[in-house]
Amino acid sequence: MGRPKKILPDENQAATERETAPVSAPVEVAWTPPPPMQPRQKRIERQGARGAPVVRRYPEVRGGTCEFCGVIDRNVPAIYQYKLCEHYRGLDLRCSYCPEEKDPNDINYRSILNVYDSPTDPNSLITVCDNYECQRAHQQRFQLAVG
Repeated sequence: MGRPKKILPDENQAATERETAPVSAPVEVAWTPPPPMQPRQKRIERQGARGAPVVRRYPEVRGGTCEFCGVIDRNVPAIYQYKLCEHYRGLDLRCSYCPEEKDPNDINYRSILNVYDSPTDPNSLITVCDNYECQRAHQQRFQLAVG
């Protein structure tokens, strides 16, 4: 089947004009008020609430092993496995709040270390062991009064 042929306007044929729509009478619409609005739920402001700065948290070190990387080299003792992973390579982790007389290797082996960025110094890390006194000292150090 072939293409349909284009029909070109004839020169003698007059152009068609548009007809306007007939004018109709205006339509009256009854106005109805909108439904009553519900009161918007708002939050209650708390005076004297406590806040804390938000910082990046790194993987925990459990018994000297990074929780994400696990055991990397079976020939290295467990308490030194974190030094081989990509998160803590080249770092000597020790709790920031434990007394100096405690052995850091013993703390790393027997506890879980939580590692955070420092909210005041962007180039340092804060390490907190799972000891109650160390965690309480860390929370008190960075607690802020809001409001």
